[in-house]
Amino acid sequence: MHSTCQSCRRPVAESLLNYRKGKGVVHNEGFLQCDICERYACAECLEVYEIFSGYDFLCHVCAQGFKQPPTGTRGH
Repeated sequence: MHSTCQSCRRPVAESLLNYRKGKGVVHNEGFLQCDICERYACAECLEVYEIFSGYDFLCHVCAQGFKQPPTGTRGH
């Protein structure tokens, strides 16, 4: 188990283990791992999404890749 967030480097704290999933919250005993970059991240740096399985873990950096491209761009 990682003792610090690999994104922001903060140590494990109870408040950093309550991950957002839409309007709800998912509590975990340790940092969750991003499904794409595989970094362990705190609740400030990672969110639980409903993309494929309903419990997809993406850090905010990787989640940017799933946003709609800006109007007037082709998205590539």
